[in-house]
Amino acid sequence: MKAWFSPVPLSFGEQTEGIFLPQINAEGLSVIAKALKTSAKTLKEIPVTEIARKVEFVAKQWQKWDLPERKTALNLLPKLLPFSEPVCRQAIDNLMEQLTFSRLIVLLDEILGDHILLDNFSERASGIKRKAFGSNLAFLVLAGNIVGIGIWDIVFCLLCKTPVLVKPSTAEPVLASLFAQSFEKFAPELSKSVAVIPFEAERDDLIAVALEESDAVIAYGTDETVKAYKQRAGAKVRVIERGHKFSAAIVTAEFADDATAELLALDIARFDQRGCFSPQVCFLVSENKEEISEEFAKKVADAFKRLSKELPANLSEGEKVNVSHFRLTCQMMGAKVFASSDASWTVVLWGKEHRTWDTGQGTKDWEELAGWRKIFCQARAVHIVIAQTLDEVFEQLLPLGKFLQGVAVAANERTVESVAEILGQAGASRICPVGKLQVPPIEWSQDGKHLISELVHWCDLEPISLPSHDLAWVEIFCGDEFSGMQVRSELERLGIPYSLETDFDPIDPTRPVTVIRVPSQYAVEARKTIAKVEPNP
Repeated sequence: MKAWFSPVPLSFGEQTEGIFLPQINAEGLSVIAKALKTSAKTLKEIPVTEIARKVEFVAKQWQKWDLPERKTALNLLPKLLPFSEPVCRQAIDNLMEQLTFSRLIVLLDEILGDHILLDNFSERASGIKRKAFGSNLAFLVLAGNIVGIGIWDIVFCLLCKTPVLVKPSTAEPVLASLFAQSFEKFAPELSKSVAVIPFEAERDDLIAVALEESDAVIAYGTDETVKAYKQRAGAKVRVIERGHKFSAAIVTAEFADDATAELLALDIARFDQRGCFSPQVCFLVSENKEEISEEFAKKVADAFKRLSKELPANLSEGEKVNVSHFRLTCQMMGAKVFASSDASWTVVLWGKEHRTWDTGQGTKDWEELAGWRKIFCQARAVHIVIAQTLDEVFEQLLPLGKFLQGVAVAANERTVESVAEILGQAGASRICPVGKLQVPPIEWSQDGKHLISELVHWCDLEPISLPSHDLAWVEIFCGDEFSGMQVRSELERLGIPYSLETDFDPIDPTRPVTVIRVPSQYAVEARKTIAKVEPNP
């Protein structure tokens, strides 16, 4: 397949397992960027409601099992990513099902106040009109760690009437390219404002062109990757950071049942600890109920067994070795490990008895060396940590607040509210039920702020009143200086504003004359005053 989409033709380049990348240089990318920016004029003329309808139509095509682009994606993605076909299928369905006309319009209304503000200036209660303008070109840099990164970002750019240049990961350039190609088929008017061009991260010449042409950058990747783009972007370029994040789960003892275990396992199995919503740790809040923690760990292990049939893991040989190392390290650190006979799944239980352990150089406190924070595995694995109180959970998570994306909770309403208040303040952008972490709603404010609100800038149009002809200044007196002084005195007595000039008599240039003007609305009254002034003999 052709793993790119461009408004201008590109030659075929490298090929791996039937996936062709484009040949691209700095000059070619500059031409593409300029073509996208030219398309902005047409895009901005399309009503936002029409854009939303076209997006919905494209998304509905993707929900059809026989769509060629969908079939190609589901065939190739498991070969490129460590996810099985069922995992990829679920991810694509979740992305597309939410792209409905009504939901997109309501989303715009919630964020902007009224979606019509993307089309026209609209008057506010203050009398000032306002309009939201998208960027002239957004540069979207994608990571390749999970299925579907960037799909919603492309849609949000189009809704904000912002052409978008997408740089997908060269490890997974497929889905974004196929999504853009489907726009060419089903919504050609919008496809002119999208380009998907994969190239290596080391191509500084291409990155320089993209940054120079763009006035907004959306960067996914490691913190180092995001920082590099931020440093290279111009001073007036908006950089929307999508760096490293992690998520967690909190389960209280009364909810540590089979149903919660199934839902927690589902949150982990969907992307096997590779996404920002993958719960790397589950805190089980249990006061002196050691048996509950082990029972719950076994329930999660049983749920993993069942999910292995529905959503099988897809690990490489190297990743299987990493899983073995992860399990051994956790055991050496004193944790109890429940695991499959192969590398499919792993549950690590950190109990109260593991709050201290001998490192060979003395006993270390659990608070100082929390095992779950010391070792991580990108596979179907989870740390279950026993906490006596909710405050103990907060002590563990608050120092990591700036990296905390989501928290899945299985607890009573009062506990949920406490979690939302404390961890929301710390940095979490989403609190949700266990089982829902990996399926965020399209309304979710990623990293605390929705992309739509970051893509637009506002312009206020204040009422502009031009001076009326009725407010013009008219001449009421032209004469000698003495009479002018009398007129001025009368005008001042009556409170009539005036302007004073000195000119020369055109008949006798040696004789100065005084010229007095007043606003037109005072002209009649001023002339009556002049009639009372005795002329200079």
